Amino acid sequence: MTLLAKLEMGRIPIDLSDNVIQRLDNLKQLRNQPRAELLREAIEQYLDQQSSSVIRDALGLWGNEQEGGLEYERKLRDEW
Repeated sequence: MTLLAKLEMGRIPIDLSDNVIQRLDNLKQLRNQPRAELLREAIEQYLDQQSSSVIRDALGLWGNEQEGGLEYERKLRDEW
């Protein structure tokens, strides 16, 4: 029994351009995998990338600031 047979899955109809379908079919032949599997893999990679970029953006809120958090806090307190 495959892993996919154990998972509950929903269906989402999507419209794709003829060009994208052709490229997907080319990849399907190269990798010998069904279209649905290729699309699932692509969507999972996209979602993983989005999740990690949100975390990366949040952790990099200071950007290229040379000032550290403690220095910034002291500067704010000096304004009081």
